[in-house]
Amino acid sequence: MTPMLSLLFALMTSPAQAQEPPPPACIGATFVSWQACAEAAREGTPAYSLAMINLGTEAYLNGDLAAALVHYDKARLDGQEMTSDVLFHTFRADTLRYAGRMDEARADARIAWGFLDGRPPADLPADLARPVDNELRAPILSILLPIMKEDDAGAFRRARDQYLALPATDWTTLSQRSGVLTSLGEHESAVTASKAALDLRPQDPLSQNNHCYALAEAGRAAEALPYCESAVAGLPELGPVRHSLATVLAKLGRCADAEAQLVIARRLEPGSSLYREQLTCTPKG
Repeated sequence: MTPMLSLLFALMTSPAQAQEPPPPACIGATFVSWQACAEAAREGTPAYSLAMINLGTEAYLNGDLAAALVHYDKARLDGQEMTSDVLFHTFRADTLRYAGRMDEARADARIAWGFLDGRPPADLPADLARPVDNELRAPILSILLPIMKEDDAGAFRRARDQYLALPATDWTTLSQRSGVLTSLGEHESAVTASKAALDLRPQDPLSQNNHCYALAEAGRAAEALPYCESAVAGLPELGPVRHSLATVLAKLGRCADAEAQLVIARRLEPGSSLYREQLTCTPKG
């Protein structure tokens, strides 16, 4: 998501915590990297927390959600709720969802949605209240909506309406929209979006995987299977691709084959709570 973002996330701290100055490795001309800052800062200080936030976000944007979770947890300050910008709360919400920590994920999603709904946290410093344009709003909402759907119904409806009003014509936004609609149970609309994305990149394994999963969740597993098989052939070491194939095989009653694919998905991404869930499967007679 949005790889052009600069990795410089600040956070609000109490006056007492802000009294300890950051080490030279964390500021100005002597700054080298967030890893160097973390190694120089004392754990439990704002400088260390800020380094962990940025390391967590680096890991998140690199697709390593397990590492992101470790860093975000280390960023916590005793006795204080961390408040930062919309991207931090969005990324951490998604990371917590990945780990199955849904109460915490929803709390971050509420804060992130507040930015988009014109209700940023009180007393937020100006450098954290960055404006959110539509280019950034779409991927943020694509992350937040699946987390928000079991929370405040009014907020969810407003967020959904805002998301669906945004344009979706390129491969990235169409793929995102398909995934979001699938997670919301709007399966035929999800298939329409995934097919439009597939038409733009018909030989792309990710396009094939996304269309396969949308079809499977729409109850069209037999139609989905060739797309999943093609996706696995192209990206055999990607956990979500193996999980999609496992899902289709389970829906087709090929339970042993489905479990074998799920085992591979767990090996590839052991930190995902989704892959720890058992698939419902009734063997074909």
